[in-house]
This record gives sequence, structure tokens and C-alpha cells, in this order.
Amino acid sequence: MSLLDKLIWDSAKRKQEMQQFSANINWSYNELGNPGIIKQLKQFKLFKTGSSRKIKNVIYHQELQTNYHIFDYQYEINTGKSSHVYRQSVFFGDSKLLSLPEFYQKPEDFLEKLMQFLGMDDIDFEKFPEYSDKYHLKGEFESVIRYYFSEDILTLLSNQFRLHMEGMHYYFILYQNKKIIPAVQLESFKNLGLMLSELFHAKSSEASDLLNT
Repeated sequence: MSLLDKLIWDSAKRKQEMQQFSANINWSYNELGNPGIIKQLKQFKLFKTGSSRKIKNVIYHQELQTNYHIFDYQYEINTGKSSHVYRQSVFFGDSKLLSLPEFYQKPEDFLEKLMQFLGMDDIDFEKFPEYSDKYHLKGEFESVIRYYFSEDILTLLSNQFRLHMEGMHYYFILYQNKKIIPAVQLESFKNLGLMLSELFHAKSSEASDLLNT
């Protein structure tokens, strides 16, 4: 955890910035949020990590059958001799209209590239080498994941950096690991989450139509 992230997390300024941002985009704000969110997301890798999990500065919005949230999240890793607190901002989409396969995307670093060379699982897309070079994508049902990762989604993600994304059933989350999103970047972060949500909704609707024909 950087000193900057700690100061942002603890500061009244962060609260004011999140309140102002929520007002600017006509979303609602709750400083402590709903603890049920952590329970909703307990199957995701991010929310299985560490202990002493907390959310703060939650902004949220409901649109038809979809709930959107942006919040700051922290957890603690205790090694016995020392402990470290990690914080990041999270975009969370919750929609009964989604039907996502379980997947996990993270930036591909040297270790992931080595694991791939040794034959470990990684879902690559030949037509999108930039995406495949940037990200490690995995999940049990590869063919279904490939279906949901449309050309529009891959094009969008190919132009982004250091993004983690997880999906499962009605939920998906987006975050940069161990990074609090500064106030000046919240609009872009929100827009990216909404665009991905719209594209995943489109594929979910398409899949539903195919199943019903």
C-alpha cells in the first residue's frame, strides 16, 4: 500500500470528492455502503484474498434491472510477522439480465508468460494479439468465455492497461489491483465499467435468444 493510497483512504477530502462525483453524475452516495456487497462478491478472487475486508465511499445507481456501484475496498494480508493493507477502487455491475461464465482477467506479467510457455491455461485470441499480450484470461468454460468476449470488448480492453476483471453469473467487477482511482479519473473509470456492462448485456441477450430459438 502506498502512502498516497493511505492518505486518500483516510482523508475527508476523498469523501468529499466521492460525494461531489456522485452528485455530478446523479448517483447516490453512502460513506460506509452496504456490508452485503462483500457477501455478494465473496466468490470472486479479489474478495477471497486476505482478511479484515472493508468497503468505503460507495456510489451507486439503479437502472432497470441493473445496479451499479463504485467503491473503495481494502483487505489485510497477515504473514504472522507483519501485516499489509491493500486498497483499490472497484466498479461492480449487478444485473439479472447478465448470464456470464466465470472468468478472471489480470495483467499478463513475466510469470504468466512463463506459465503459458510451460503449457498452463491462458485464453488467447489470434485476431487480438495486443489484448492477448497484455492480459491473462482464464476460466473453466473456454468456449463460452470466447463467446462473451466479443470483438467490441476485446477492442476496448486492448486499449486499456493494468485492468483486473472478474465475472460470474449476474455479477462482474473491474479494478486496478492495489490502486485507488483518483477523483480526476473516476469519470473514465465509470464510463469504462458502463461500456463493458452494456457489451456483456448485449452478449447475454444474444445468448438468451439463441437458447430460446
